[in-house]
Amino acid sequence: MTRTNILSFPVDNESDVGVCRRKSVALANEMGFSDVKTGEVAIIVTELVTNILKHGGGRGKVIICQIENSQGQRAIEIWSCDVGKGITDLSQVLKDGFSQSNSLGLGLGSIRRFSDELEVNPDDKEFFDQPFIDTSLQARHCIRSRKWLPNKQWLGNNKNIETGAASRCKPGESLNGDAYVINYLNPTICIASVIDGLGHGKEANLASQLARQQILQRADQPIDSLMITIHNAIRGTRGVTIGVAYINTETNKLFFSGIGNIESFIMTPNGKKNLLSFGGIMGHNMRTPRVFEFPFNPGDILILHSDGITSRWKPEDLDWKSSPQKNAEIILNQFSRPNDDATVLIISNTL
Repeated sequence: MTRTNILSFPVDNESDVGVCRRKSVALANEMGFSDVKTGEVAIIVTELVTNILKHGGGRGKVIICQIENSQGQRAIEIWSCDVGKGITDLSQVLKDGFSQSNSLGLGLGSIRRFSDELEVNPDDKEFFDQPFIDTSLQARHCIRSRKWLPNKQWLGNNKNIETGAASRCKPGESLNGDAYVINYLNPTICIASVIDGLGHGKEANLASQLARQQILQRADQPIDSLMITIHNAIRGTRGVTIGVAYINTETNKLFFSGIGNIESFIMTPNGKKNLLSFGGIMGHNMRTPRVFEFPFNPGDILILHSDGITSRWKPEDLDWKSSPQKNAEIILNQFSRPNDDATVLIISNTL
């Protein structure tokens, strides 16, 4: 992660609210955020500076900058550091209406809603070692907010990949608790996922569709950030297990992150390569997401399927020269469990 356009502001007066807001809006406009998203950045900064003055000991610092990750995705990053007593119960203060002073208690709730990532006292040694950090402040508490710049909407597909998918609900049910999605971000990049809502029926369908919706709407986020976004969006549902793959056919690389028992692997000329998922249930108990990088060369094939597909099938049973759609239908028809939803997604990097 690289940081540029770094702006640093001491905060100890009401006038600092307007200064920080104007500077953040200028940077957001320069980066290419829409008017609506820029307005959300302004709200985040306003609430963070106000929080320093009201709850953070009345003194602190705000740092605003642009960040860029290794995939070229950019975000505006806002740090708010103060000398106050800190936040003892984050889940409580993030609820609208909670306040430790005579205010409406909407500040941190608004920051959470408009941020793609929100962390309290993040462990970021690289950041705190930078020269723009004023150690004389002796700030004890920090909040970090990130808002990622959306990619321009791409209405085409990736001509270098061929896809196939097959899915059905549990026999006797009318709603499918599984879901899958392929979202094309530009001519060479797409994000794909198989999602399994816990159980089956209406509640499982709700959880998987909410997760799918986040991938359609927020696919421009880095995968680890997207996983956290999905996790927060589906709290209160049954939860899901999920495998998410970010595919770049220009660099022939695949990035993968998984939670739960979605079976995920790549078929290569040298054999099967399993993709690692962590245990847990998204929406309930999820470890910090990890993203793993793999080569995804022409001729390689990605397979993702839910646990509604049995482990009896073997890759060598199929003709991988056949179309991904034909193979997906064979797997679903011959190897799905009779007591569960079932989904399989196949993506081939064509020669």
